[in-house]
Amino acid sequence: MKPRIIILLCLMACLQGAMAQNTVESIRQRYQSMKEYISTHTDQNLNDGAEFGEFYHLNVRQWLPATGGHLEDTYFYWGEVEDNEDLVYPDHYLEFVTTRYNFAARNYYEEYLYDADGNVAFIYAYNPMTAMEDGADDKEYEFRFYMNKGRLIKGIIMQKGYEQQTFKEEWQGTKLPAKYADVYSGYMASANQLKELFVNIEKRSYSY
Repeated sequence: MKPRIIILLCLMACLQGAMAQNTVESIRQRYQSMKEYISTHTDQNLNDGAEFGEFYHLNVRQWLPATGGHLEDTYFYWGEVEDNEDLVYPDHYLEFVTTRYNFAARNYYEEYLYDADGNVAFIYAYNPMTAMEDGADDKEYEFRFYMNKGRLIKGIIMQKGYEQQTFKEEWQGTKLPAKYADVYSGYMASANQLKELFVNIEKRSYSY
């Protein structure tokens, strides 16, 4: 009996792993499709010859104490709800967000991909200088988090020191180590804040 249980558990683990990998691949395909789409829908190229490029562009300019000029450039890209595509003004849902901002001379960049239910499915973030633990040296980091219905299914964290030319993998897996918990929580909070901001912009500019 025990060998059968062990075999069954192994099969279940393999099945879950395969399902997660399929989900990761589908997220990557959606991500690439969105990147191709937005490459032709910018402030400089609003019409690619087939359809008008629609998005919300939020530009923030601030003067912050100690760090000086702060610029934030955020784009919100949406999809149309399939159930009411025949309407003159179909409902929108948030698909993709890019945001680029600075603090002092440090430039940050983030991307958020959402599913049709409003859950964040993928996060990419570049941080030019941070340390994962107290006393550790600051490094450049790239974070990639894949989610399924809000649950982390894969993460990849790359880093490089200031004298290094290329990023090296620091961690990859499904169970996030404790030292990355605050970073992950922070980006998840940003994903939710950006979604709320999109909803509020919709209420103001698309209240038909």
